[in-house]
Amino acid sequence: MRAKSMISLIVTMAIIVAVVVAGCVSEEGDTAIPADQGRESTKPVEQVEKITEEDKQIELLATAVSGSVTTVPKNWDGDAEDDGIVVYPDLKDGSDETVKFEGVELPIEIKIYTTKLTDDFKEVNDRLVYSGTGTIDSWKDGNFFFNEGIKIPFEHINTVESDDDYGTIHTTVTLPDGRTIEAKEDFGVRIKPE
Repeated sequence: MRAKSMISLIVTMAIIVAVVVAGCVSEEGDTAIPADQGRESTKPVEQVEKITEEDKQIELLATAVSGSVTTVPKNWDGDAEDDGIVVYPDLKDGSDETVKFEGVELPIEIKIYTTKLTDDFKEVNDRLVYSGTGTIDSWKDGNFFFNEGIKIPFEHINTVESDDDYGTIHTTVTLPDGRTIEAKEDFGVRIKPE
């Protein structure tokens, strides 16, 4: 009886091996042919949507709904003193996440103001001391960890001795679809060298 079980097991294993090997006769499969080439069909052909990288980036920029701006005093020459500020404009989507676009130039308008206190102690804009434009072409321009951004030298900011060292900055980024995204630095911007 034991020999019969052993023979049954060997025959079963041989059948399983034959099935597996028969399924692996060819490792090459058919090559897919695009629907609009080669074979004729009576079905209408759906068109493959062709999109450029720029189109994809513009579509991504359409998700921008708000912005923020950060500034950092920087030294960009050989001495030890800061030479100006670097402006980092950031575009945000509906989830308040950075819109990570690349390769699309966006114009940005930058205005810097001195500030003053009102009678009820609210800080408001006073004099316009800088107005200029620049461009950003990547989300990295809005992140100070990437060391990009837009430089504004202190000598281009029209302050006088009696002005405070800090002011406010307002930015307006124009998107490809014509919308504008405005942002303001809430914590004050250094507008004079130390």
